[in-house]
Amino acid sequence: MTDKQKHLISLGVVALLVVLSALLIYPVNKSTKLGLDLKGGLSVRYVAKDTPKAPVTEEKMKQAEYVLRQRVDGLGVAEPIVQREGARNIIVQLPGVKDPDKAKKILGKPAVLQFAIVTDQYSSITDMKQLNDLKKQGKQVLGPVLLTGDKITNAKATYGGQISSQPIVHISFNNEGANIFAQITAQNVKKRLAIILDDKIITAPTIDEPIPSGKAVINGIRSIDEAKEIALVLNTGSIPVTLDIHEATSVGPILGADALRAGVIAGIVGLALVAVYMLLYYQGLGLVTWIGLSVYGALVWGVIAAIGRAYGWTLTLPGIAGIIISIGIAADSKIIIFERLKEEIRSKKSFRAAVQSGFWHGFRTSLDADLVTMFAALSLFIVGVGQVKGFALTLLIGLVIDIITMLLFTRAVLGLLAQVWPVKIPAFLVRMRGTSEVIESA
Repeated sequence: MTDKQKHLISLGVVALLVVLSALLIYPVNKSTKLGLDLKGGLSVRYVAKDTPKAPVTEEKMKQAEYVLRQRVDGLGVAEPIVQREGARNIIVQLPGVKDPDKAKKILGKPAVLQFAIVTDQYSSITDMKQLNDLKKQGKQVLGPVLLTGDKITNAKATYGGQISSQPIVHISFNNEGANIFAQITAQNVKKRLAIILDDKIITAPTIDEPIPSGKAVINGIRSIDEAKEIALVLNTGSIPVTLDIHEATSVGPILGADALRAGVIAGIVGLALVAVYMLLYYQGLGLVTWIGLSVYGALVWGVIAAIGRAYGWTLTLPGIAGIIISIGIAADSKIIIFERLKEEIRSKKSFRAAVQSGFWHGFRTSLDADLVTMFAALSLFIVGVGQVKGFALTLLIGLVIDIITMLLFTRAVLGLLAQVWPVKIPAFLVRMRGTSEVIESA
């Protein structure tokens, strides 16, 4: 395979990636999920406090996070964020919330865990979402509440069953709960007992036999992760630790839109200024840079859209700052390559030979610089929290795309120019200061 064919294949791969990015980006208004600072809404930071009766533990923090997540889902907010930050902090972000006071009130209420029998009319439905939808429609899905979560002493997910490899959940009740549970199971054999958290049905296992001991086992669970979730719910009669609101921030939709507009304008202006400078200083090679930066921008946006679709990641203002910085890094990589190319030309090499050696020397230097920055960004992403992670992620994406575009686009375009350009290089392709030599193609 000739060098020309290799370069054409590289450009074909780039074109394919750009088309794929365009498909991920379209429609523009839905391709990228926006964070609270760009969309507006409510952000609450909870801090767990130790009390004599409820010291903070990792398990209790997981329970508290789960309860808050269930309540956020109940608010019907699009693209909410509930995440741990450090050992004792929980961040809740609700983009687009119009009534912050109501949201904070709902998030702060005690959790309610209940048990009720699924009515015969709906006992054949095994999909919890369908049961909850019917319940919201006012259907009599459940009977009266028979037991509450404050009677549970412990629930644990493990493996067991007849072949000791099935995910199960062990439940233990206190004396009062054991007596009530014994009556429920004795009177409702072969019926389904729904476990409800904050008025949402979590699961509804079938009662196989009376259970007088106060210790029960839930079988028929599909995975250990599902078993852990059920155990987490059963252990959550209420939020198990004291959560204080450390910080509550409400961002209006107008302020969020202004921040988004300012970020987009800054990105466009930064890209345009870099392109103009490269065109003026490097002339023909500046045009290569301009096209390369356009490809770079499309690929970065495509990757961000893909991550948003796959993992629900949201773009914030610091994330936009990371993109803008990466644009400068991408331009700097091309400057290093072009300057090395000019040095090779000054040493009386042919343009084709200058492109071959100049690119690889420049690429190695740019790669070293990108890797150093990448390590710093990776450290930020690992140890950082909140929006710092967003900044580090977009910077990492930009650095990786920069390396890819250097190898697949810049190298291919320069290689093709070296093969198809006339014998004497016109001044507009590469401006040489301080020399008047005529450069011959190989």
